[in-house]
Amino acid sequence: MKLLHRRALPAAVLACLTAVTFAACGSSDSDSTATSASTGDGGGEKVKMVISNNFLGNDFRPQMLKLAELTARQPPFADSVELEVVNAENTTQAQVASINNIIQGRPDVLLVDAGSPTALNPALKRACAAGIRVISFDQVVTEPCAWKVAQSHADGQLLVGQWMAQTLGNRGKILLDRGLPGAPVSREIEDAFLEGLDVGGGGVEIAGEFDGKYAPGPEQQGISQLLVGNRDAAGVMTQGYCNPAFKAFRQAGISTVPATTCYGYNGELVGCMKERAPCAVLAGPPTVVQIAMKLGLDAAQGRDTPPTSEQVPVPVTLFVTNADEFRPKENPGEIAIEQIELGRNAYEDLPPGLALPFSLQEYDITAEQAAG
Repeated sequence: MKLLHRRALPAAVLACLTAVTFAACGSSDSDSTATSASTGDGGGEKVKMVISNNFLGNDFRPQMLKLAELTARQPPFADSVELEVVNAENTTQAQVASINNIIQGRPDVLLVDAGSPTALNPALKRACAAGIRVISFDQVVTEPCAWKVAQSHADGQLLVGQWMAQTLGNRGKILLDRGLPGAPVSREIEDAFLEGLDVGGGGVEIAGEFDGKYAPGPEQQGISQLLVGNRDAAGVMTQGYCNPAFKAFRQAGISTVPATTCYGYNGELVGCMKERAPCAVLAGPPTVVQIAMKLGLDAAQGRDTPPTSEQVPVPVTLFVTNADEFRPKENPGEIAIEQIELGRNAYEDLPPGLALPFSLQEYDITAEQAAG
């Protein structure tokens, strides 16, 4: 949800089945981004790997796709993989049509960040039947033939909801972000957060809801509209950013800084410290694509892989401003809880849109490279 300093993307990018070459920003002959490598492992044919994505309207997705391109240049991918990224318009119909076109090209591996948990299933089932290894990642599908790679938003938000309840003393009103309408992960995030509030005591009231759409503008607008009738709101739960909440309260003339939850961008961690705001920031790392790529390569090369019935986890961390005081009653995912500190995990000299962690440690990728 934040990178390449893109707060908004051209409509043309979102409206076509495109994929822009990372190096040349376009191709006259292709609708896709391709990162190619030479043959490897004794000169065998390269593994053709395609990523299907259907959303570019925030900072996270561009960073994730940039990370995929950078990772494709690292071992073990550099000598064995040809990576292509295909971006569809943000509708399930467009992504289904895009996937059907991809199937015609017979890639070895198809990685899918899905716009729906079920609508893509028939197309992905056809891909599996055609011998394509299908990896569903980030926002996953329910199709049994596909592997699933995703962080547990349920475990993470269960923890975040408890943090909000404890931080507010199990009382008061908050504003709730419903995320991106129709996105499967948005409902998962909302439901788990509400469960966390109940685990934390059940005394916090939801004063109003808004659709933040994983983007700063819609978040701030939604919060500002709700503050008109809820100036006594003590907290804000977002599915993207913390800073828009601070700005909305300030512009409404409210001096109290709300207890705020968001996802793990560098600028949000820095903002929480500068505003001296009580914050819980859940890392929603773009490294999910690296895990999915490695699983796809292993599957294509006949290595051992987990069964498709088991979700492959993505390690996450909850960064908070009160780690010494926060004592969750339930933490089924055993999520690490870390104090936010400038210079340690919040960096004023790095781009605010950098999602953290920006890469798995086994890959030689710097923060500057990940930020583009």
